Amino acid sequence: MSAHVRSEQCLHAQRCVQEYVDGTLVAEEVVVVDEHLAVCPCCAKCYGLEAGVRDVMRKACDEPCPDGLRAELRRICDDCDCE
Repeated sequence: MSAHVRSEQCLHAQRCVQEYVDGTLVAEEVVVVDEHLAVCPCCAKCYGLEAGVRDVMRKACDEPCPDGLRAELRRICDDCDCE
């Protein structure tokens, strides 16, 4: 299997994924990320992972995601080759 080559659009989407999941992106950025996720299965998989983890965490506790865990999730997604 070949490694996924990250385009500038992939890097941008991955930088925005947490804010995208949180619903804190401005409308213009949401459109950009939506369009990218629709055509990039790798980034869509990272988004699904992030959204799934957030959903479980929301159900498991009432406290916001700690900054350290948020940073670790971002590192994991950044390192993901999504294959």
